[in-house]
Amino acid sequence: MRVALLLVTALCACSAVPLPRRSPYHASDADVTVTRITHASLIVDFHGTRLLVDPWFHSGFIVRQTEPLGLTPEALPALAGVVLTHRHDGHFDATALRALAPGGVTVVARPELHERLARLGFEHIVDLAWWDHADVRGVTVTAVPARHAVAENGYVLELDGVRVYVAGDTRWYPELVDVATRFPHVDAALLPIGGERLLGFAREMGPADAARAAALLDPRHVIPVGYGKRDGFPIRWHARHPVERFVAECKERGIGAERIVVLEPGESWHYYR
Repeated sequence: MRVALLLVTALCACSAVPLPRRSPYHASDADVTVTRITHASLIVDFHGTRLLVDPWFHSGFIVRQTEPLGLTPEALPALAGVVLTHRHDGHFDATALRALAPGGVTVVARPELHERLARLGFEHIVDLAWWDHADVRGVTVTAVPARHAVAENGYVLELDGVRVYVAGDTRWYPELVDVATRFPHVDAALLPIGGERLLGFAREMGPADAARAAALLDPRHVIPVGYGKRDGFPIRWHARHPVERFVAECKERGIGAERIVVLEPGESWHYYR
């Protein structure tokens, strides 16, 4: 039985990765622009102050992309910083990070990742535990609680009164109410909907829990992320049709489709306050 599982896992891992879309990054004068790269990898751009969140450009043997890259590394714009939620593949691309390190970019992450980031060549490393905050070229970055299989941060990014909540790969957890209380006016919430499970145990919000989180946080807009990968089925699996199910779950909770922003890889959302 064990051999059969390993064979199925290997066959899934060997399937082809979609070819990237070699499109340029489009700058904007919006108060905030969110550009999705793939899965949960994205750029949050505050008037040209750009933060790259959880870069993932290189598929591994097991953890692989199911979507084309919306941006390739050479198409990245000038960055003010890199923000990392946790150390899992699909969020912590060591190859991409090593290439970014010589540019003097600031990287924000949990303290447990400091030494690893230093070995990759970063000189400007900001360690944030839950509720700590730092300034990255005018953008206030606050680490907030998240619950996952490893130590993880969510983040609230703020500039000139505009707030973006980045949830990371968190599953539903009671302390989410503390985030909603501390940050009652969120312009955009980026919530995972992939529903990752390992041997049946939830490790990440699925569509229903993400809609529940959206109802609690009550952001002006919600952007579903955290889908677009495969990694080790049948031991690990993800929600099927997550976007459609998330929209339906939101409707059940009174969150209209006009508040939900679904981004294809490479697509940008521009928000004017």
